[in-house]
Amino acid sequence: MQTLILRLPPLAAAHPLPALDHVVLDTDGRVQSSGREQPALLPRGARVVAIVDAQDATLLAAALPALPAARLQAALAGALEDRLLQDPVQLHLAVGPADADGATTLACAVLAAPLRQAVADLAAAGVEPQQIVPEPALLAPGESLVQATPAGGRLIWRDTQGEAGSLPLTATDADDAAQPAVDPADPAWLARAARSDWNLRQFDLAPQHAISRGWSGVQAQLATPAWRRVGALLLLLAAVQLVGMNIAAYKLARQESALRARITATATAALPGVPAILDARVQVQRALDAARLRTGHPGDGDLDVLMGRATAVVPAGVVPTALTFSTGQLQLTLPGDAAAQAAERCAPAGLHCSAQGQILTLGSAA
Repeated sequence: MQTLILRLPPLAAAHPLPALDHVVLDTDGRVQSSGREQPALLPRGARVVAIVDAQDATLLAAALPALPAARLQAALAGALEDRLLQDPVQLHLAVGPADADGATTLACAVLAAPLRQAVADLAAAGVEPQQIVPEPALLAPGESLVQATPAGGRLIWRDTQGEAGSLPLTATDADDAAQPAVDPADPAWLARAARSDWNLRQFDLAPQHAISRGWSGVQAQLATPAWRRVGALLLLLAAVQLVGMNIAAYKLARQESALRARITATATAALPGVPAILDARVQVQRALDAARLRTGHPGDGDLDVLMGRATAVVPAGVVPTALTFSTGQLQLTLPGDAAAQAAERCAPAGLHCSAQGQILTLGSAA
């Protein structure tokens, strides 16, 4: 994956972000391109590393044992409090690379508010850095470097313990320096950040999870006046829909109640001797069955009617081996696959039939 390395200007002049010096490295760490471009026009789709200018970042010794993040931040502020020129509340404090046992020996102090603003501006431009490296950390312990900046020459140094800082140079000092001045935008200098283990994105500056970041963006968008009006309109439509559904349900309930009353009235008129109508359909059916018995007419679910229907669908010459009858249902046990053959003939004859193994079940007419 490509790596895009950006060099932030001094944080006091970093908002809004000006054109930034940058370099693009390939997957093997070789320089592919470099230049100076507005943040919105920088390459996309690469891992982004930002470098904090040396005048904004101070490296300090801070011997701390391995601690959980919740305790490490407080311990770091306490360890550096006597050496800081500003109130720790105004600073973003981050620990350096950890040793094998998890302990740290170095820390970095940067003004918190302008650093957070720079990260937010880069994120808005679509190049949010996953790693932030303090420029003095690009030097090895015991190394120094003279830079030629627009404000004049300066010396960046690190002592053998790893502490670092920068010192402005007069024109005479720069001319007398033992080493030539280096351009801060030199691609080889910027490319060092890709190999650094430092990352200031810690504690409250740590990258948010993508889902959390997306949800925060949605919340911010929904808080705008336009979306608040849309939300109010959707709530109004939902309320209207709910009221409409309740009205429709009330009408259906009234229609159902009126229909039940008509059925009960019809059953009461048809059954004058019945003291009360509890289930009109069942009571009317029983009355019809009783009337058929009195007149000698078989009912739809009587045995002789169902036997006649079975005769029409059971293959000729097949004799049932067992018979079971209950009101409205007849079950015949047939040899072989006769039950399946009979079931296939039921639908054309308008009958309710089903076959399960050798058992054919017949019901009332369809």
